[in-house]
Amino acid sequence: MVDEKKVLLIAYAFPPLWEAQSVRWYYLSRELAKAGIKVDVLTVDYPGEAENFPGIRIFRTFPGLFSKLIFKVTAHPSLLSSKVRSSKGFFLLKKIYRFFRRLATYFLLGDLRNEWFIIGYCKALRMLKTEKYDFLITSHEPMVDAILGLAIKNKTKIKWIADLADPISANYYPSFWKPILRKIEEKVVKKADVLIVTNDVLKRKYEKIRGCGDKILVISQGFDLDFFKKQEKRDKNQKFTLSYTGSFYRDFRDPQCLIEALKKLNFEFELYLAGRLEEFLPSFREINGKVKYLGVLSHKEVLELQANSDVLIYLGNKLEDQVPGKFFEYLGSKRPILCIAQNKGDPIKNIVKTLSVGECCSNEVDEIYKTIKKFYEMWVNNELNLKYCNEEGKIRDFSWQNQTQKLLDFLKKI
Repeated sequence: MVDEKKVLLIAYAFPPLWEAQSVRWYYLSRELAKAGIKVDVLTVDYPGEAENFPGIRIFRTFPGLFSKLIFKVTAHPSLLSSKVRSSKGFFLLKKIYRFFRRLATYFLLGDLRNEWFIIGYCKALRMLKTEKYDFLITSHEPMVDAILGLAIKNKTKIKWIADLADPISANYYPSFWKPILRKIEEKVVKKADVLIVTNDVLKRKYEKIRGCGDKILVISQGFDLDFFKKQEKRDKNQKFTLSYTGSFYRDFRDPQCLIEALKKLNFEFELYLAGRLEEFLPSFREINGKVKYLGVLSHKEVLELQANSDVLIYLGNKLEDQVPGKFFEYLGSKRPILCIAQNKGDPIKNIVKTLSVGECCSNEVDEIYKTIKKFYEMWVNNELNLKYCNEEGKIRDFSWQNQTQKLLDFLKKI
């Protein structure tokens, strides 16, 4: 029976280190534990308070010298505030940090987090000697998780479930590393007993590798159904309120068209920004009086901000094989979603239209402007809650609870 199994999850990013991938395995591991599976998590020691959850044991290790130093500095509560993160001094420090981190990608395969490999590998082998695990699960990113899984699989032959939420050979790595990264990626895909991906584009990509088609499982990002059920219909805000709680990237998720569209609006609104977005704040300067940057919020605070907004903004990637998981989290807020798609193959467009949870437009200034104006007019006429109704029956397939059930059903077959 699956519910009597025990798994070892290797996840460098795990709460209280809140990142997209740590949110993913925070919920998936929790739902696995609810289903009766015992979960041991091997992760790094990150400052902050961690939750205790029945059925889950967390083993924290030294992350490596560089990461330890970075954690000590960046995890300080004062550095999460909007005031500090929008200061000139912080901008300078972050530029220096990004320079050295980027420089490291040219000299190291992957990034600096690979320094955890030896530490994680030795700890995992000790755990495998003292505990009987039925499955090994590895997260990704960072890449070190997948490399650990490959090394442990070669050493122990344990059944390995590799979660490739992003491709290992992603475009943001230097091009000269690509041949090696593709070989590592192919080895991971071939060696893993189960391969988890987040969308059908990645599934089709990996199905081309011989003998891999029947072991690939699509588990998208999700939302917490329990949180969704607690959300009641809310009155509109006194001022039309938009929120964005994802990330921006110059190369593949740049907000410039959104900013230009916001400049054209001739009505009052507020835009809330939350996250590590400070380097983009100067671009919002012309509408500064209407933008409120909240700094880095806790996961719980982010969920509350989303639920209290009138409209949530989703900005898709230029890359077809990577879908921002923030959209699925938005579903749990019961709020309308503005979907700005940057490529024709973005699967979120079809989901938004099918579920009637928002409006879609291309990443063009006029299109974004018209769509926001449409939302505003419905807000004025108290029509938002009537038109966009996130019904549980329609969206529950995208909940973490349902995504975990797909994994449980798959495990019964191996």
